[in-house]
Amino acid sequence: MLRVDDFETYLNLSPTVFFKCSPDEQWSVRYVSRNVETLLGYTQEEFMNQSINCMSLIHKNDLPLFSHEINHFSHSDISHFKHTPYRLITKSGTIIWVEKETQIVRDEHGKVCYFFAYVSDITSLKASNTNLEIYKQMLDANNNVTMADLEGNIIYANDAFLKSSGYALEEILGKPHNIFRHPSTPVETFKAMWTTIKEKKTWHGILKSRKKDGSAMSANVSISPLLDQQGNIKKYIGIRHDVTELIEASEASKLQSQTDNLTGLGNRFKLLHDIEKAHKPFLAIFDIVRFGQINDFYGYKIGDELIVVFAQKLLFLTQNHFLLYRINADEFALLGDNMEVNEVLSSVQNLHFSLSNQALHVKDKKIVFSITTALSFEPKEDLLSTADIAKNHAKNNNIPFCHYTKTIELAKEYEQNIYWAAKIKEALDEDKITTFFQPIFNNKTQKIEKYETLVRIVDGDEVISPFYFLDIAKKTRQYIEITKRVVQKSFEVFAHNDLDFSINLTMEDILSDEVKLYLWKSIHTHNVHKRLILEIVESEGIKDMHSIEHFLQRAKECGCELAIDDFGTGYSNFEYLIKLNATYIKIDGSIIQKMYGNDGAMDVIKAIISFAKARKMKTVAEFVSTKEIFDTVCDLGIDYSQGYYIGEPKPYLL
Repeated sequence: MLRVDDFETYLNLSPTVFFKCSPDEQWSVRYVSRNVETLLGYTQEEFMNQSINCMSLIHKNDLPLFSHEINHFSHSDISHFKHTPYRLITKSGTIIWVEKETQIVRDEHGKVCYFFAYVSDITSLKASNTNLEIYKQMLDANNNVTMADLEGNIIYANDAFLKSSGYALEEILGKPHNIFRHPSTPVETFKAMWTTIKEKKTWHGILKSRKKDGSAMSANVSISPLLDQQGNIKKYIGIRHDVTELIEASEASKLQSQTDNLTGLGNRFKLLHDIEKAHKPFLAIFDIVRFGQINDFYGYKIGDELIVVFAQKLLFLTQNHFLLYRINADEFALLGDNMEVNEVLSSVQNLHFSLSNQALHVKDKKIVFSITTALSFEPKEDLLSTADIAKNHAKNNNIPFCHYTKTIELAKEYEQNIYWAAKIKEALDEDKITTFFQPIFNNKTQKIEKYETLVRIVDGDEVISPFYFLDIAKKTRQYIEITKRVVQKSFEVFAHNDLDFSINLTMEDILSDEVKLYLWKSIHTHNVHKRLILEIVESEGIKDMHSIEHFLQRAKECGCELAIDDFGTGYSNFEYLIKLNATYIKIDGSIIQKMYGNDGAMDVIKAIISFAKARKMKTVAEFVSTKEIFDTVCDLGIDYSQGYYIGEPKPYLL
């Protein structure tokens, strides 16, 4: 074990000098490593007795930027940052260039207690053309690099950038960078970029640009100002990592996840996406009555053919005036926007009568069937659920056409909410909230190394999935208590072994002060911080990264790792993934299950794997249900497997 005095000896022999400073105006030194004398000529004692302070050492031309960076990061949620290189004046009057990394230590209220700083001499790097050339070669070898003057005109581009953009150097020298601008990128993005870099800060973001041939290229971009010795901006450098393939894979993933494979119509995911974009939408659902009997009588192949023919007839009758979707095996939806209620009622009723009790010819069969139609004009957030309520009401009461009104759902919803609210309360009161654990298999070591914690209600012999009770728990304000029970019970289990394990957190958990306080306290009490993985439910999306940055920083400070659950469908976003900087990506099971199809799922999986390896992230395949899938997952180089082939969720560890 490394003792304190051994550590101090090591620190004092290091070329990096360690400071601990107070957050006062002079940045008074509370501790400095003894090797400061080698760097600056001042002894440790001169700093410790306050004969010298940090502010007095900084070159006057660098002091404004240095102060700005300290002030900016002290008032943000960020706890670790790297300063722009600056100059220090030694005891002998010599000027040296240094790099400094600062760690901000805050109390539980977020107030700055003190700074940890690590200072390294880079004077030789600044002065050495040889070292700078080596650095430039390394930069050019791994990145697309351009430089611009103060007006944004191109003064340098490396070979990698020229190759990816399709331009020759002489075609772009002296031209403004906006010759690469893609029309889909908002003007506000560039305004924000210029504001940032003119303030002598680095701008980061995903930018879509246009190549010489007009095709699009997406890149993860960092643009920084380069300063002269007086601290003035001399020029700008842009460093790009090409992520075109990853972005296209993300878009392909989104497309395949929003398309019904049988009819080519949009599916439920696509419908939800389009409802969100609509201004004043309405929704109709067409349900083929007793479709299961048609399948049983004619067989599934004829049943599938009937679905295709019905979709074609629906397209013909609507004449592309509405958006159409297949949202279930025997259910189709029609979405419209900005129409008068009476006009909609007339149009949908006409469609209903045109489709009902009609014979459709499928191969050599003549099939007669009827449909149930439901219609809703409710607000966007309730549109699909209310149309579904109207459909179920119509089917249960043998009504062919039903227009949703609130009286339809009040009785049923009230009954369901009361039942599940009571069921959840009973589960909490009688300790029926139970944790199950599903093993996660390391494909390289061939061992179970981790477990995912899952919540269930166990009532006698009945095991109730969270599908039935979590949404009601949120409405009845019982959800937070369920999360706390999961934390408590899983931590108690894993406190007595050395296994890694994960718990799932939704945005509601992350934004809840009660959950966060309980989580941090429990991590400390049970000492599981280095083995805990926090899985963020990706399908919910994160619209405001700023709102969770403090949570993510705190999690990492506690030693926890982060995982993105269900990645690959829904709101999949590579920019968001880069910002989150997770350790694990869990590839959504619906994509894993489709890997042998011809809908592009395998391409999406390979792109995610490639992205993860480039970012040094580990991949986990979900829904690994057969040996065939497991063998393919291993061949693809995915790091971990999870699913019923490995082990189903159990209330105990395997």
